[in-house]
Amino acid sequence: MDRARIPLLARSVKDHFTLFWGDVDPWVARSWLKNLEGTYGYMNYTDDEKVELAAYHLRDQAVTWWDIQKMIFGEQHITWSLFQDAFERLYFPATFYVARRQEFLNLKQGDHSVMEYNAEFSKLA
Repeated sequence: MDRARIPLLARSVKDHFTLFWGDVDPWVARSWLKNLEGTYGYMNYTDDEKVELAAYHLRDQAVTWWDIQKMIFGEQHITWSLFQDAFERLYFPATFYVARRQEFLNLKQGDHSVMEYNAEFSKLA
């Protein structure tokens, strides 16, 4: 891969990509990753370019995280899927998902929960 091409690609999508500083807020991390995935969905990037473009937009603690990931993966080729998995393990802890699921299940409108509305909807459908 021509690494000199990455800054050129980054400039071409500068309105779509933001920098990621290693924010501990899972919502910020999720938004950043979803933004990348959305842009990648309509751009014709190779797997290598996806990883390099994402890494190009990391700053501060996120750069340190990425350096550690490269040491962990060693000589192994880091695919976009591997990048996403490693990113999600750190920035979307299981406790985050469990808490969001519980919040969803506890949602209420009036005196009915989401699950009760779902059951009623299914019955009526």
